[in-house]
Amino acid sequence: MARRLISLLLLLPLAAIAGKNPRTVHAVRTSIPPVIDGRLAEPEWQHASPAADFTQIDPREGEPASRRTEVRVLFDDEAVYFACKMYDDEPSAITAHLSRRDDLVESDNVSICLDTFHDLQTNFAFIVNAAGVKTDLLQFNDGQNEDLSWDAVWDVQTVITDDGWIAEMKIPYQALRFPEQQEQEWGFQVVREQPGRKELNFWAFIPKRESGWTSQFGRLLGIRDIPSVAHLEILPYAVGSVRLAPASPHIPTGKEWSANAGVDVKYRPTAGLTIDATFNPDFGQVEADPAVLNLSTFETFYPEKRPFFVEGTQIFQFNTFGTGSGMFYTRRIGRPIAVEPPPGGVILDEPRFATILGAAKISGKLDNGLSIGVVEAVTGRGTARFRDSLGREYEEEVEPLANYSLIRLRKDVLENSNVGMVLTAVNRDKRTPAYTAGSDFTFRLFENMYRVDGFLALTSATPRDVLVTGSAGRLTMSKTGGEHWRWTLSGDFTSPKYYVNDMGFFRRPNDYGMMPQLTYRDDVPGSWYRNWSVSTSYHIRRNFDGAELNDSYSLSGAIEWANYWELAAKIEADRGTYDDRETRGNGLFRKADLNVIELSLETDSRQNVVAELEFEGAHDSRNGSSLRVETFLEIRPASNLTLTFTLEHARRWRERAWVRNVSDPGVGPGLTSVVAERTTREWDLTTRGSFVFTRDLTLQAYVQLFSAEGMYGGFARMVSPEDVVPYAYHEPPFNALALNSNVVLRWEFLPGSTAYLVWSQRREGDLERFGVSPGEGIGDLFGLPAENVVTLKVSYWFSR
Repeated sequence: MARRLISLLLLLPLAAIAGKNPRTVHAVRTSIPPVIDGRLAEPEWQHASPAADFTQIDPREGEPASRRTEVRVLFDDEAVYFACKMYDDEPSAITAHLSRRDDLVESDNVSICLDTFHDLQTNFAFIVNAAGVKTDLLQFNDGQNEDLSWDAVWDVQTVITDDGWIAEMKIPYQALRFPEQQEQEWGFQVVREQPGRKELNFWAFIPKRESGWTSQFGRLLGIRDIPSVAHLEILPYAVGSVRLAPASPHIPTGKEWSANAGVDVKYRPTAGLTIDATFNPDFGQVEADPAVLNLSTFETFYPEKRPFFVEGTQIFQFNTFGTGSGMFYTRRIGRPIAVEPPPGGVILDEPRFATILGAAKISGKLDNGLSIGVVEAVTGRGTARFRDSLGREYEEEVEPLANYSLIRLRKDVLENSNVGMVLTAVNRDKRTPAYTAGSDFTFRLFENMYRVDGFLALTSATPRDVLVTGSAGRLTMSKTGGEHWRWTLSGDFTSPKYYVNDMGFFRRPNDYGMMPQLTYRDDVPGSWYRNWSVSTSYHIRRNFDGAELNDSYSLSGAIEWANYWELAAKIEADRGTYDDRETRGNGLFRKADLNVIELSLETDSRQNVVAELEFEGAHDSRNGSSLRVETFLEIRPASNLTLTFTLEHARRWRERAWVRNVSDPGVGPGLTSVVAERTTREWDLTTRGSFVFTRDLTLQAYVQLFSAEGMYGGFARMVSPEDVVPYAYHEPPFNALALNSNVVLRWEFLPGSTAYLVWSQRREGDLERFGVSPGEGIGDLFGLPAENVVTLKVSYWFSR
């Protein structure tokens, strides 16, 4: 295998890459734009030859689709139009669920996918279900990633008929990006999904053994001589809110009114480039982050939810070590601010977040295949007012004026590969700037069968007011296609002083390791199963002081039964010797050997009631153990109502963990690490609901009830990484409680123009006790003081 990998690297410049699907369809120019009503009454539709003869992916891969589908394409100087006719001899079997926009529920749907630059990597997907609910998203990295937050202004109407259903679409050019050339050649794919039959059809057939998605599209030809004109969108907003909270020095009356306004601007100087700017943005309609219990040494990663920062991630993204880790973590901009009161004093006024004064982005792709991303953002100086123990009031800066900058470039090379670079800078008032630079690459070889990717990054930062520089890198080689066998071999390193968290996200530096993984899969249905796979992996990791951090191996498998239920299982053993972070900088901590088993079971997702059960159990060599059970239930009592419930319960018993570093002259000079056997219990109930009045008027609700309690026993002090001795110490138990709720009424009263009415409530507290029953915990939770916020936000879309 090693000799084969070396051969792949040597042949890289000569590799034949990314074969093209031979299917084509031609668009026809029309002088009379069709009326978007789902009727297809205009004779112009008959002038276009249909894209037809779809092929099954499921349930019988490679066979003709069981029902015919036809898609015709027209265009004019304003837009491209699609007429999709989905034939069905059982119209009563068509599933047409109403849902909010971008909510991909189980429903008959059709997707139009356009690779407008024909770069074989990125496509715009426009999806509509039989009830007329729209979803639009960007798929990038040849289908490996997608951005569901991307929203365009486009029109579609659907009609269910006696012989199937129809979707008629109008997609304005202003919603797309494409090269400025006389004749366009776009990658093109149409997908039809029939969940009632569990059938998935592609117009451009892509076998499951093939790797890649966008690179395997067919082609849309015939669009030519379309104008490229500058386009401007302006989205001003106005917002008013009232905050109701217990009376405090900060809110003496318990009521606080506020009003604000701002604007988002989008300008497209060319067909391929877009300039976005936001001034004084507001994200009051965005769902709150869930409460979690984090007793580890790592920062909790929360995904970005703010629309301005989420859009365009396919260009700005520079991933390093998997989900979350990267050189650009947008939540650093406008980050939460934690303010501590002075000893014996109180906080009179405090900022909750760094105020974003303004932010701008330039993103797009040039005709030569160069993608460009530029971000500039400024957050304002934040001050808090305090009253000390003597009654004196004073003001203090808690957040400096800051500027965040990023430049991201990526160039298409060969045919379905790219190389890129990134530069970031964070400048804070009266502080040393922080810089990062990186280069990455992805090469897809031999018709997407193999992939080589990696990165190298350099950093310069002052995390503790001391300038440090570091580096990191990764090289991954993998076989991503083939009928049965897939494999990956990855190696990486981070130097001890690698630091990107001024503008990026990374959990820990100072280690290096490798992980090979081998998978066997079978996608050909049998008499009692639909598909199955089994995978094994090994992970070895050390730090640069020579301490072994990880030495784990795993075996996992998954199967989808003939009744569409899914079962997955995994066993893992970690024999890693040390944890170099648990003592918070006071030396190594000897880990216990750990064995883990995981199971999950999911029922048929086509049904109106869908359930999922996950189980995880672990036991270590010190007689510590853990158990986690999570249940998920989705109920669709009506075509316009969806309810989901997630209940998670986790327990840990006798887990040896760090408690404090203490100074004890009776023990000796320096700090002593106190450890104990920690026992914790968590309950997390999350409920979501969506009621759809019409596809433009929806009501969404989110409620999380969270409880986490813990206690310590068997205190000891560390005398070496391996040895501890009993030690007299006390740490009180804890019981953290939180409630987060968010109810949003959303009305898109005009295309692109939206009104939100939002009610959110938050309760949180910490009671120093252990052993509370779930019922008592809920009573304690609702006994905590509540903070309620009611917000009305209206935005109006102008376009020219």
